[in-house]
Amino acid sequence: MRTDEKDMLLTQRQIEVLRMKKKGMTQAEIARKMKTTRGNICIIESTALKNIEKARNTLKFFKVMEAPVWVTVPHGTDLYDVPPMIFKEADRKKIKIAIDSAMIVVKLKTEAQDRIQHRVTVGEIDVSVDEQGNVNVS
Repeated sequence: MRTDEKDMLLTQRQIEVLRMKKKGMTQAEIARKMKTTRGNICIIESTALKNIEKARNTLKFFKVMEAPVWVTVPHGTDLYDVPPMIFKEADRKKIKIAIDSAMIVVKLKTEAQDRIQHRVTVGEIDVSVDEQGNVNVS
């Protein structure tokens, strides 16, 4: 996927570094390949990760403004405890959720698989419900 830099918060160089890190390369290996210093790669990677976190926070804020129901599932939560949390918040807002508990668990497992290990969350998962009862995982 190639996107114009002006449309993203990441530079092409930051994207390259993150792709190489994802492949398991060390900063020293990336520096050699990109003909620069490890320190420079460290700065590029750090800045990219900060930009990604800022983008996540911005999206979260926007979704909170738009979605009447928003639940942040904390680290260490059993997946089977999540549907009641969502239903409770939706009930408070008088919104009928369009899917059942089992489908919520499936949705979590497929859309937040990087933050779930076995049946437990290993990172925060944000779940929103729109006015039509559609559940979104981010």
